[in-house]
Amino acid sequence: MKDMNRHTQRMNKVLQFIDETLDMDVNIKSLAKMAFYSEYHFHRLFRTYVGESVYAYRKRLLLERALKFIQFTNKSITEIAFDSGYDNHSSFNKAFKKHFKHSPTQARQKMFEIDNYTFPDNYKGLNMKVKIIEIEDIPVIATRAVGRFEEMAAEAWGRMMKFAYGNKLITENVRRFGITHDDPNVTDSEKIRYDACLDIDADISHLDNFKKMIITGGSYATVMHLGDYNKLDESYGYLFNEWLPNSNYELRDAPCFDQYLNKDPRRTKVENLKTIIHIPIVKI
Repeated sequence: MKDMNRHTQRMNKVLQFIDETLDMDVNIKSLAKMAFYSEYHFHRLFRTYVGESVYAYRKRLLLERALKFIQFTNKSITEIAFDSGYDNHSSFNKAFKKHFKHSPTQARQKMFEIDNYTFPDNYKGLNMKVKIIEIEDIPVIATRAVGRFEEMAAEAWGRMMKFAYGNKLITENVRRFGITHDDPNVTDSEKIRYDACLDIDADISHLDNFKKMIITGGSYATVMHLGDYNKLDESYGYLFNEWLPNSNYELRDAPCFDQYLNKDPRRTKVENLKTIIHIPIVKI
C-alpha cells in the first residue's frame, strides 16, 4: 500500500507540473527524474496511470485550451496556433480538425458539434447580475478526482472533508472552492479533472492525492448561482455566451472556479445552495 501511495504522489506531482507549465516544451528526462523513475519505465507508468502518453496528454490539453481561446477571446487563430505549440496555421488546423472533427474557423463561428453534442442553450432567458472583482492569489490545499463530474466531485469532497474534519481544520472562516479544469461539453467525460480545495494550511506531505496549489489572482467576472450544482452549466452558459461577447472583456488564461457558500451542502435543501462562479477575464 505504501508503494502504491508513493507512486500516486509521484505521478500526481508530474501531472500538476504539466498542467501548470503547458507553454513549456515537454522534457521527458526531467519528468522521469521528478517521478523518481527511469525514462524507460516512466513512459509506460505514465500511460498506465493517465490512459494517454505524456505527449498525447499535453497535446489534448493544449487543443482544448485553444478551443476556449478561439471561442472566447479576440486572439487570431494564428496567434492561438503559436500559443498551442504549432509552428504554422496549417499544422494547427490539421491537428485541431483531427481532434474536434471541425476547423478552428468553424469553432470560432460556433457552427459545429463535438461528439454529437450541441452546445447547450439552457442559459437563454437568464438575466443575471455580473460583478467584476479583483482578487489576490489564494493558497489552498486540493485533492483531485478524474472522471464524470457528478461522481468525481463527490469523491474529491468526501476525501477532502474526511481529512479536514479528522484533523480539526474546519473553522467558520475556511472557504470551499471547486475547480473544474475541463469543459464537460468538450472533454471526454472520463477525463474531466476536478479539484476540491480549502484555503487552509496543513501538512499533506504524507498523503497521496493531495497537493498545495494557488488559485490565481486577478480580474474575475462573477455571478451568484442559486440552487442545484448540476445546473451550474446554465449560469456558466450565461456568462460565456451572453455576457462575455457583449462585454469589454475576454477570457484570461486561468481556470474558472466556484466558491461554495454553504457550510454543509448535504444538510442544505437544493434550492438553498449558493455558489459564486468566477471566470477569469482581461479588459480588451
